[in-house]
Amino acid sequence: MDDSSGRDAREWAYEEFGHAELGDARRTARLVRMTASLAARPGGRVLEVFRSSAEQQAAYDFLSNEKVRSEDLLAAVRSATVRRCADESWVHVVVDGTSLRLTDWKREKGFGGVGSTQLGASGLKVIHAYAVSPQGVPLGVLNQQWWIRARRKKRIDCQSRPLEDKETRHWVDAIRDATLALTAGGSKAWFQVDREGDRYWTLKALRDSGEWFTVRSTYAHRFVYAGNLRRLQRLRDVARKGKVRGTVELELRERVHRTARTARVVIRTTSVVLYTKESYSDERMAVPLNVVDVKEVGTPPRGEKALHWRLLTNHGIVTREDVDGILHGYVQRWKIEELHRVWKSGACCVEQSQLRSAERVIKWAILAVVTAARIERLRMLARAKPDAPASLEFNDYELRALVLMKRKYAKKTESIPDDIPTIADAIRWIAQLGGHAGHASSGRPGSVTLRRGLEFITPVAIALELLENENKL
Repeated sequence: MDDSSGRDAREWAYEEFGHAELGDARRTARLVRMTASLAARPGGRVLEVFRSSAEQQAAYDFLSNEKVRSEDLLAAVRSATVRRCADESWVHVVVDGTSLRLTDWKREKGFGGVGSTQLGASGLKVIHAYAVSPQGVPLGVLNQQWWIRARRKKRIDCQSRPLEDKETRHWVDAIRDATLALTAGGSKAWFQVDREGDRYWTLKALRDSGEWFTVRSTYAHRFVYAGNLRRLQRLRDVARKGKVRGTVELELRERVHRTARTARVVIRTTSVVLYTKESYSDERMAVPLNVVDVKEVGTPPRGEKALHWRLLTNHGIVTREDVDGILHGYVQRWKIEELHRVWKSGACCVEQSQLRSAERVIKWAILAVVTAARIERLRMLARAKPDAPASLEFNDYELRALVLMKRKYAKKTESIPDDIPTIADAIRWIAQLGGHAGHASSGRPGSVTLRRGLEFITPVAIALELLENENKL
């Protein structure tokens, strides 16, 4: 059962938050209405999302109400995501952190430091646990861990502090809470963690969870036991001698210091026992792991570093399907980068929020992140289930509005049928209404064009519904 496939923004918002326990049914009803409005008109500021002064004031009152706790909103989000995961025997859970950079020139809003200490930027820190189906379709947020980082120079005494004094504890809490939530819902996790999470306590939490996990190693020089040798060896030396398991191609997206390209990578695998210890307590841990070494060969442009991942996993590597599954799973980690982009500066623009306290921003950001996840879900459904009917995600009024607007602005060579369009066609039409050129060279539509397209058809859909309800249509 995929409870997120609501027929429109209102039904979807009810599926997300209709069960939220806020101490008063009126608060829950307000939450649902706010989320529906945010889905129909994503934006970073309250004034952009809500049109009437009454709605704007109600939103401000809701966010400033101390009886509405961010923990209760997160509990509702987690519950909705767990329901969507229920039909899967396991799901990828991507764990990653990011910062919200927020305006606070006078430093009166209770934000902490983010980014470089020299620049003195203000904001909040957060860790996400993000569920993605085995087919690569986003299912929602399982957990968020928020904190305010003190404004001070970067500390260099990490090794002399207990876990309770380290930001790593938020990673541990996210892993633990996501595991408990999925177990209660009858599913399991395959955690995907990037280099930032390659720490003693994170690895221990992943091991103790009893779930599958894949972590990209940060430390090539770390010591491991491998083969029949009874002496410690460097991970990098062991990995490069692993068994060759084949060559595959990966589509790399453009980013800073990397051009978009099709990378040809050679995959090697081996098994090791990772030997590590925690400096503060001198606690030691030996973890049996498999290493999947992924190295780009022959395709990096001149002046760019070749792609090279050393993936540590407790999943088996017996068959080629096992190895391909590990690589496919780690690639799903990119989904959370897309979520962060849509959430922070794309369609939802949560970093543009001008709310006056950290707690209010967190509440607003929780509503925005489920909206961002919905936008990402729509994009991925167009790829994963392109032939499914669009009625799974849009109501009759939205589809009628979409067809009307598409016909009005269609090219002379285009023919728009009366039948219900597929998910792929609906997303393509919405993106084109939002400004996407639709050419092969334009790439796939992004979140911003989808947001503009949704904003374009939503008023028409509302007008159609009102006219029909008044028997004027």
